[in-house]
Amino acid sequence: MSDVKERLRKFIDDEVLFGEGGVTDDQDLLGGVLDSLALLQFVEHIESEFGFEVGDADMVPDNFRTLNAVEAYITSRAS
Repeated sequence: MSDVKERLRKFIDDEVLFGEGGVTDDQDLLGGVLDSLALLQFVEHIESEFGFEVGDADMVPDNFRTLNAVEAYITSRAS
């Protein structure tokens, strides 16, 4: 498991699910895990944890649907 996914998973587990369950790499985060407020908190976490700003153009469901998608987005921004 990648360090990026592990850091994202820890945030979701601690700050969204409050230790009540967990998420898989391909679970639909937008289909019941992250509500609108949690999504904003998740994006703020990504910005502070990985050191870049998520632009309005990047705020599309495909970038945040699963942990795999978020990892791919973060990796693309880091290169």
